[in-house]
Amino acid sequence: MRSIVALLSVGNALAIGNVLEANRMGHQRFFPDFKYEDFPSTVSKDEGPPVPGRNPHMANTSLPYPDNLQWCLSIFNRGWGLPTSYIDVLPNGQVYWATKTYLEMGAFNEDGKKADLDSIIAIQERTLTRYGLNLYDAAVWEIALTLWGRHDVATVYERNVLYTSTTGPAGRKNGNPGGIINLRADSDDYQYGVTKQSGSALKTITYPGNVTHFTQGTDGEPSKTGVKTGPGAMYYRIIGPNYQMIDPLNGHYGNSWKYPWPNYDETTKWNTYGLIHFNDWKPITGENVWSSMLGPIQSLGLATNNNMSNTTCGNPGHVPHLPCTWEKYENVPPAVQLGITVLPGLEALGSEMGSLYHCPWGSKIFPPDPSEGENVSNENNFSAYASLKLLYETLMNYTGCTSSDPLISYGCTTSKKLMDGLDKWFDNSQILSPKGQIPGGMQVIPQGGHINGSGYFPVPIGSVAGLAVDCQTWGMTVMGKDRLDSKYGAKTSLNVWTATKKYAGYYKGNVLAGVGYTDLTNLNTSQPIPQNDIWSAEWTFGAINMCQVLSGQYAAAGDVDTARSLLQDAQSMYNEVTKLWPEGLRFPDGSYVYANRRFFIPWGWFSNPISATCSTAWSVLQDLNFDPFDYGGGDKPPLVTPPHLVGTHPFYKQGLRK
Repeated sequence: MRSIVALLSVGNALAIGNVLEANRMGHQRFFPDFKYEDFPSTVSKDEGPPVPGRNPHMANTSLPYPDNLQWCLSIFNRGWGLPTSYIDVLPNGQVYWATKTYLEMGAFNEDGKKADLDSIIAIQERTLTRYGLNLYDAAVWEIALTLWGRHDVATVYERNVLYTSTTGPAGRKNGNPGGIINLRADSDDYQYGVTKQSGSALKTITYPGNVTHFTQGTDGEPSKTGVKTGPGAMYYRIIGPNYQMIDPLNGHYGNSWKYPWPNYDETTKWNTYGLIHFNDWKPITGENVWSSMLGPIQSLGLATNNNMSNTTCGNPGHVPHLPCTWEKYENVPPAVQLGITVLPGLEALGSEMGSLYHCPWGSKIFPPDPSEGENVSNENNFSAYASLKLLYETLMNYTGCTSSDPLISYGCTTSKKLMDGLDKWFDNSQILSPKGQIPGGMQVIPQGGHINGSGYFPVPIGSVAGLAVDCQTWGMTVMGKDRLDSKYGAKTSLNVWTATKKYAGYYKGNVLAGVGYTDLTNLNTSQPIPQNDIWSAEWTFGAINMCQVLSGQYAAAGDVDTARSLLQDAQSMYNEVTKLWPEGLRFPDGSYVYANRRFFIPWGWFSNPISATCSTAWSVLQDLNFDPFDYGGGDKPPLVTPPHLVGTHPFYKQGLRK
């Protein structure tokens, strides 16, 4: 009888399964008009009088989250413990790597030559795009979340990844999920600065937040017990949730990754089977200052209403709580401790001319540079100046820089020393390109170059990657008009922007819509085109921010016409970039693409027209008129809400966005 019942049960199960499958195939599962959180509330939408000390840039948190902020929150809820820099699945459900946009152009190397889809460089791009997090992106993301009252979410990432310096301390043995055991370049493989100081020999720091860090042995395995101190080394620019990665096309394995052939990488002799794994071990100055200073300290200031003592020091689970008295290192907020912990690496990268070097020797930057340890990047320098200034002024404000605690004292003296060096660098006449490299006597800020015993050798502006747009936009935001105009003549800052627009602006007819990454027109001597056709959302938001900042400074100096012209440029770019794709760079889910088309950015990464965390987070900052380079967001003159955004959300009201 049991066998008959069993057979009947199997038959019924199959029948039910068929019905469920038919129902699944025919059932509508996506409801674009479904309102999940738009229900009547008994809470007044009016926040009432502002909280004392509340930053004026903070959003009205009683409103529903706008789409761009909601997208930023969504990328942190995938079970990986960290956000990612991109989402490679388009809003319509298509995977980007299976689209005509990607496949027609395909994979290519740093020289622009076609590469096989299963080559290491192709697989590395796809896997890092899907799983990787650039630490700069996360810093802007932290600020964006905090502006909407979600510092608690940003802190989860900060505390569990940055403080511990790992995305998986247990490794992969015994069924553990894996992760990158150590996120810092603190081994002998890295040689910092002119003296080539070993990463393991850098000044000892105490890890932030009273956490324990597990070191990694020569066998690749984690230590059995955690440590609370270690070398003050820099973080890798990109991190990921796992060491082993799965390529969207190739899966777990790639023939091109097998050692010794065809992959002769001596550091992965173990990889005879061709496992695809994380391999971007590049500690870069720019990502480090954003992720360890600018993002965390800006966010902490916003979250505490500019009272950084009003937070928990050490681990919040510690009983009793450690008060943030700033008397000892353990009583300094972890977000500020974090900045101190990378100072030894930065200090070792200081040059006699004041510039910071781009990275230590051994970073194996891409494209390859045999003199990588002498490489300098002005974008890194501008980011570092704003970050070090924020760290130094925070320590000065709360400790007077008179503390007897050795790490607090070190934080004060070293941040000030590096800041002073960068001031010297910015005052050097070579901060502008020589006249004659650009027609008409135009000048811009060089991307960088090399510093060695014979001096500074900047990249010529007419060469590939000589003109970097972010060096102009971030550079003038950080240096300000007075520094350039007082030394090089009235309207020098405006003229630099004029040259940038001419050679790297993105136009729709005569309408300025934004900027690209570098010069692609007749200034570039490689393969010139009539007009730059690359449009970057992230770099456009940076340009908008710069135009507003300079506009305010020219207005304060009484130059109303220049101030008006710059503000018109900012408004024009803001109006265009916020339009829906493909007319603008905003996807219907609220995210912003990295760029309008696929392009190899000559400083070592690719742009793709997919949702990008940095672009989307910058859009949140711009919506709230927040300048990330200025503590508290500054007071740049506001823009008008673009007409196509008005009424799409209660947040987007007609008029100035203050």
